[in-house]
Amino acid sequence: MDDIIRLLQYWKRYSEQGLGNDLSRFGIWLNKELNEQKTEEIGDEYKVSKNVQIGFLLGHMMAFGEMWTKLAFRDLPIQHFHDFGTLKFIEHQVNPTKKEIADDSMVEQSSCFEALKRLSKNGLLVDEVDKTDKRAKRVKLTKKGKETILRAMQQSYALSDLLVGDLIDEEKDRLIELLGKLNHFHEDLYRATDKARVIEGFNL
Repeated sequence: MDDIIRLLQYWKRYSEQGLGNDLSRFGIWLNKELNEQKTEEIGDEYKVSKNVQIGFLLGHMMAFGEMWTKLAFRDLPIQHFHDFGTLKFIEHQVNPTKKEIADDSMVEQSSCFEALKRLSKNGLLVDEVDKTDKRAKRVKLTKKGKETILRAMQQSYALSDLLVGDLIDEEKDRLIELLGKLNHFHEDLYRATDKARVIEGFNL
């Protein structure tokens, strides 16, 4: 909580300088401020942990990612990247059950089923009764679903160019390494730990 308060104090200082309300520019300004303060004595009220800075910037990048994804997929019958991931999973697994899709998804089961229902309504998926277990339903891509995957793949390549911005190759290599390490940490945590333990372990 103290770190959040300090971050808000930085935001107040930034706003008072008349630099606008662009959060990405604020992130750049904040990083510069903190680097400059390494060489001088400052008051405790303006110290923000690196974890808070990283969390803030990652959160802001997620917002940008969602916004640019909607723009890239504007002419497609899918809403966001999770829809694309679901279609790709179905393609890779070849007619999985709804439960298998939900188990692989990182959203609540009810939300996953709602997404499948929406994708079916848009003509991308059809349900099939499992031949060995009549109680289970398998999901199959339609022709439109397969075509949507191809179009979304093309847009994803263009979207990737936008997301990495003006990073040079050395910076991209470093970012891949760091994001890969973070991804492994959270993947392992997600697969091995229930939500209650995450809440307790990280004081959420």
